Amino acid sequence: MNFPYFNLLIALLPDLAVLAALFAALGVDYAILRYESPAKRNQTAARISVAGLSLGLFILILQLSWNLPPVSIGKDQVALTPLTLAVKAFLFGLSAIVVILSSSSQPPCKHVSEYYALLLLSTLSAGLLVGTENLLLLFVALETMSLSLYALTAFNKDSKASTETAFKYFTFGAVSSGFLLFGLSYFYGVVQTLSLPDAAVAISQLPSIPPLLRIAYLFIIVGVAFKIAMAPFHFWAPDVYQYAPTPIAGWIASGSKVAGFFVLLKILFPPALPASNQTIWAGAIACGAVITLFVGNLGALRQNNIKRLLAYSAIGQAGYLLTGILGGAIQGQTSVIFYILVYAVANLGAFGVINIVSDRNGLNGELPDVAGCWQRKPFLAVLLGVYFLSLAGIPPLAGFIGKFYLFFAAAAQHPAITHWNQGYYWLVGLALLFTAVALYYYLRVLKAAFVSDAPTDAKPIQVNPAEWVCLSVLALLLIAGGLFPEAIISFIQTTITA
Repeated sequence: MNFPYFNLLIALLPDLAVLAALFAALGVDYAILRYESPAKRNQTAARISVAGLSLGLFILILQLSWNLPPVSIGKDQVALTPLTLAVKAFLFGLSAIVVILSSSSQPPCKHVSEYYALLLLSTLSAGLLVGTENLLLLFVALETMSLSLYALTAFNKDSKASTETAFKYFTFGAVSSGFLLFGLSYFYGVVQTLSLPDAAVAISQLPSIPPLLRIAYLFIIVGVAFKIAMAPFHFWAPDVYQYAPTPIAGWIASGSKVAGFFVLLKILFPPALPASNQTIWAGAIACGAVITLFVGNLGALRQNNIKRLLAYSAIGQAGYLLTGILGGAIQGQTSVIFYILVYAVANLGAFGVINIVSDRNGLNGELPDVAGCWQRKPFLAVLLGVYFLSLAGIPPLAGFIGKFYLFFAAAAQHPAITHWNQGYYWLVGLALLFTAVALYYYLRVLKAAFVSDAPTDAKPIQVNPAEWVCLSVLALLLIAGGLFPEAIISFIQTTITA
């Protein structure tokens, strides 16, 4: 049987464009700009990176426009559908914005090209995660992305806290990888295949659910829980969000979160798995959702640093997403994918504003740093309001539609109940309660930006045209997603059911 090398080449063209940009950024920096100023090297490496990501994004849009049927190559090592192509394009776009935000600031250290190379490597890995149904490639891509993020977290070389945080992040990540690998090995032991569609068939043919499969799912959930900041495996998140370079914190909170939830969805909902088998892991996900909602939302109430507040917000948002997962293979997956995309856009926008207002002026991201933003840069304050109100779930922004759909999916899984503890109505009620709690700490940031007076010694806020464009596009996506969500939701649902 001949291997379809040409099909593989066509499928990986976007990734090859980004890979070429990765090596070009390193090569130009080492060979031509080695003795130039860090600022010039930073700008050059950023332009090369944006060019590679833009070319990859353009190829992905072309592939989407061809309306090709789902393609599987090499035992599902590359599994392309319209949804995976769209999400990979989304990740490339987010990464390009992170590069632009990074290029507009002072480079965190003299290793400029390595910074962008690691960012592109994590983007490539996230794209591979989304576009594979093979357990081995899933694990390798996840670990490659994680290792890139550990290194990027430590790029503030002048900060001991950054180095310490990166070491903590790496240590927690190594332990979680062990759990994930144990879980995948036990999973393979039961299903005897690395292909997730074949695994679903093998599970459906089992006369009963063996204990080893339950243990496998438990270990896998523990391993992935670290990647998505699910409590009680969240301890790395507040320090990483605070001490990593702010654009990288935005990427960890957006791009890597999208990839992490895609891993969880792929393993919990492999194609053609009977709905009855979802009871294997539903209890663990429900317990995790409850703990995560409590820890994230209550922890955010006492934060005065905006980046730490967003870290605990990310933990709380993971609780809402876990609630949506309980909605089942169709409604649950659709609601989670829609909301994680919306959440990623809002979070990256929020970190982008913090990078401009706080980090660029040598501040640490405390609440007073954004005080008087409405007086100093009114449109930037409006953009900040769009991001935080979407995270809070205020209509007519996309965050409201996303949360509504998450809760609807979980409740609709058991529409007819006779007691409060049947189905997931109790969990939806708890999530609604914490949505009200979250509104308080999001409004604290907006109160500082719109109501508080600017400090007398406040430095001017400098925003370049490229940043205005990026932040405006992110805000427009949230507004459009809230006003016209049907097309996106229909596209996701149609692809899942195809």
